[in-house]
Order: sequence, then structure tokens, then C-alpha cells
Amino acid sequence: MMKKLSLKLLQKLSPSFLNEVHITQASRGHTFFRVFEYSVSVASFTLAVTVICAFVLPLGAAFLPLITDFAPFAKNAAAFAMGGTHIFNTAAYTLVVALASTAVALVVGIAAAFFTANRSFFGRRFLLSLSAVPLCVPPLVIALGFVSVFGVNGIFNKAIAASFHAEPLTCLYSPLGIIIAQGFYNFPLVMLIVSNAWQKIGRTEIDAARLLGANEMRIFFTVTVHKLSSAIAASCIPVFLYCFFSFMIVLLFGAPGSSTLEVEIYRAAKITLDYKTAATLALIETCCAMLVVIAYSVAKKSTRAQNASSTQNTPNKKNAPFATSGKTAYVKIAGALYQSRLSKCAERTGAIFFGATILLFFIFPLMGIAAGALSANSIGTFFAKHAPFAPPFFSQGLRAALLGTCIVSPCTATLCVVSATIYAVFLRMNKHLSHALALQIIPLMPLAVSSVVIGYGLTSVVKYTSVFSLVIAQSSLAWPLAFRIVHAALQAVPQEAIDASLLLSTARIDTVFRIMLPSVKRSIASAFCFCFAASAGDAALPLVLAVPKFDTLALYTYRLASSYRFAEACACGMLLCVLCMTLLWITRKE
Repeated sequence: MMKKLSLKLLQKLSPSFLNEVHITQASRGHTFFRVFEYSVSVASFTLAVTVICAFVLPLGAAFLPLITDFAPFAKNAAAFAMGGTHIFNTAAYTLVVALASTAVALVVGIAAAFFTANRSFFGRRFLLSLSAVPLCVPPLVIALGFVSVFGVNGIFNKAIAASFHAEPLTCLYSPLGIIIAQGFYNFPLVMLIVSNAWQKIGRTEIDAARLLGANEMRIFFTVTVHKLSSAIAASCIPVFLYCFFSFMIVLLFGAPGSSTLEVEIYRAAKITLDYKTAATLALIETCCAMLVVIAYSVAKKSTRAQNASSTQNTPNKKNAPFATSGKTAYVKIAGALYQSRLSKCAERTGAIFFGATILLFFIFPLMGIAAGALSANSIGTFFAKHAPFAPPFFSQGLRAALLGTCIVSPCTATLCVVSATIYAVFLRMNKHLSHALALQIIPLMPLAVSSVVIGYGLTSVVKYTSVFSLVIAQSSLAWPLAFRIVHAALQAVPQEAIDASLLLSTARIDTVFRIMLPSVKRSIASAFCFCFAASAGDAALPLVLAVPKFDTLALYTYRLASSYRFAEACACGMLLCVLCMTLLWITRKE
């Protein structure tokens, strides 16, 4: 009886599985499929172990000089005190810049989330689609966009010089420029998470507060902010980590005498060869980031609990026909009936101000990349061999960099997807272990370690870097991105389908290959594309590892920018964006 019910259930949930079950039962003597499944499993497990070792061993090697080279500190107390002061100032500067950048992203992101979650206006879908920019557009490319618009020879300074004959503004190459660039680059992440949470807020408490006479400002700070607190924390923590580990933007915009932990680790390990200082900075940076990651896990857990609570408390229309709907009613900007004339005026003013700010500091830099790429030539000389625009597209350096990206990024994405899928399947098949704190921290560990630290540690373990070492280093840091996508998709697979498959299969591995993987194939493809984009846009690890006679498109773009060849750098950056966004678009279309 149980077997018949399982067959009926699988016929609805996974019809193709029944055919495979009949084929397997009819050919029990043939073990080809089983051998194939076990071979793939063993190979995948081996790759996953390689990725884990590529994270653990370099991390331990990065901290090793603190143990083996402690004597010089003890002998020279003055040098130790001076070094401690420098480390403290660097850490304090890094925290201030990261917190200020997160604050900018928070203010702009919450304002944008309010309009996208509650108002209907022209460009709303376009604004929401910008949330993909931090995931598929590398920070280096955004930095080039800011240089094209706000640099000394940028569009903004040229317009000021032509109109007012004033000196060019140099605030971009200062801590303020770093804060603005990082804050506006990451605000779409805050906007997306907070907007999704805002749309799920029940309207009962808000409408009750209005009936009791509370104004909109009081409702926002007493009801709405309380409901959104977990989502705001969950969005700010990854943004803080991105700003805390910022490398390329600081290299391009950092003022002399001020540097972050990430840049100082690179300089100590690769330029001055002061491994003792590099290890100290790496330990401080990792410990600070680990505290933030633990806070992120707590905020994420409370967000899940709050979403579950709001789902349970959502009124049922059948049982309560007069209950307030949980869906947000979209009205035009300043078009709500309950608003006073003053609040409508303030909302219009705020919409204009934030719209202009986003246009100036986010849209224009994105457009500035294309403008900077085309600034060196006219359309008529675009394909001319001796035109100023020609070298980046016809040079051997660009072809080698593009080939290097096409080699490294697919391999990195494949390793990330394999490792993430194995771990996600393990948690899904063992649900009683999925709530263990240690297993929950494992996917968060790479978030607390920067690419510069892993690269510095890997150069200590491996004397001669290669393309393989670059691939496994990138995979060890990027696989949590794939894990979040695949794990969320596996959680949506019905437990009844898994139980029925386990009942009908002769081995548990059949459930993985015939139920789980086919159910999440779209998510696996999406995870592959996001990891491809993360690898293609990474210029820090290739710069630290310095693989001989090997280049990637991101590293080639950085070298052009550091040589003040910004037009060619923008052209290469635009090519990198087109490559990543085209792959993401193809995946979404499928």
C-alpha cells in the first residue's frame, strides 16, 4: 500500500523518475548507471576536499609568521610600539571607511526600498533590476566609471571648467571618494533585501496606528523600523564586509598616507616582504570580519523567524473576509489618501532628491564607462588600426587576458558549483544536522577572509603559482555564493518526493541524481553564472598570486588604469561587463 502511494506521489512530482525506476528495475544486472553515479560522486567529493584545503592551508600559512618569527618583536620594544601604532591607525581607518560606506548604502538603500515597495512610478522595475549590478559588475569597473565622470579629466570637471573656469575637483581621490563609490555601489543590495521585507509587512498594525491618530513619521519609527530591523541588519552586514575587504577602489582612490588593512597586507607581503606585519594585519582583519559574520548569521536566523511569524499571522481571506490584505497597495508618489499636504510635499522632494542622487552617483558612472571607452576616438575611426582606441581591442595583451578569463572563470565556477552542491545535498539529506551551529558556520567562513589574505597565504604554501592555484584559491572564497543559491532551491524540493524516492530506490544516491539535481538544475546554472562573474571580476587574487605569463581581463584592466590609460581601461571594463551580464541574461532567459 505504501509503495502504491509513493508511486502515485512521484508520478505527480517527478514523472521522469518512474521511467528511470522501471529501467533500473528491469536491468538490475547492469551496473553502468550505478557505477557512473558513484564515480561522479567520488570525483565531486575530491574536488570539494581540494577547495576546502585551498582555504584552510593558506589561511594557516598566513598566520604562521606570528609563531615562527616572534623574537624580533621581543628584542625591539620601540619598533614593536611603532608598528602597533601603525596597525591600530590602519585598522581604525578601515573600520571608519567601511562603516561610513555602509551608512551611505543604508540611507540610499532604505529610501529606494520605500519607493520600490510602496509606490508606483516610472522606472520602478529598472531600479529594482539594478540590484544585479553589485553581483555582476566588478568594483574595478565601477571605479573606472567614477574616474570617467568625477576624475580630474572626467566629464563633471570638464563641465565645471567650461562653465565656471574653476579648478578641477579632486575629492574623488580621498576618503570621501572611497566612501561615496563604495556606498553607492552597494546600495542596491540593501534596496533589494529591505524592499522584499517591506512588501511582506502586514498592514494591520500600520492601519491601526493610523486610526489611533499616529502620524507617518511616528508609524515609521515605532512600527515599520521594528518590522524591518532584521532585514536591515541582514543587508548591512554583507555590505560592510564588501567595504571592509575593498581593495581595488582603495588602490585607485586612496590618498597618500592613508590605507586600509587589505592594501597594507598586500604591501607588506608583496612589496616590503614584511611577513610578520602582514600576518598581524591578516589576523586582525580576519577576527573583525569573523565577529561580523557571526552577527550576520544571527540576523539571518532572526529574519527567517520573523518571516515565518509574519506568514503564520497573515489573515486568511476565506475565514476573515474583512481582514486587511497583506499585500502592499501601490500608489503614485505622494498619492496616498491618508497623507497630509505637508507629507506629500516632503515625499515629492525626497523622491526628487534621491532620484537625482542615484542618477548622479550610480547611473552616470555606469554610463561613464561607455563614455570613457568611446572618448578616444570617433565612430568613423573605430576600426582603424592606428586609432587611439584600437590597441586594447587589437593588442596581444587583451587577447591573452580575455583567453585567461575564459580559462579561469569557467573552471572556478565549476569547482564552486560542485562544492556548494555537495554540501547543500548533504544538509538536505540530513535535516537533523542542518541546524547544527558548526555546519551553519562553514559556508560563512570564506566571507570572513579576504582574497589578499588567501593569496598571501597560498604564496607561502606554493613556491610557484600557476593557473590551477588561482582557480582553487578563487573557488575557496566564492563557493558560498553558489551554496546560498543551490541550498535555497534544494529546500524548496518537497520532502514527500525525497521520502518516496528513498523508499523506491535501492540506494540513497539515486535520490540525489534523479530527484534533487534535476529539480535544482536552473539554480545550479544561475549559481554557475554568478560565480563566473565573481571570478571574472576579481583582480585582487591574480594581482597577489602574480602567475607568470598569465593575465586576466580584470587584472589587465587594473594595469591599464594604474598606467593612467583610462580610456582603454574603460573599454576593457565594458567588455568585462558585457561578458558577465550576457551570461546572466542567457541563464535567466532559459
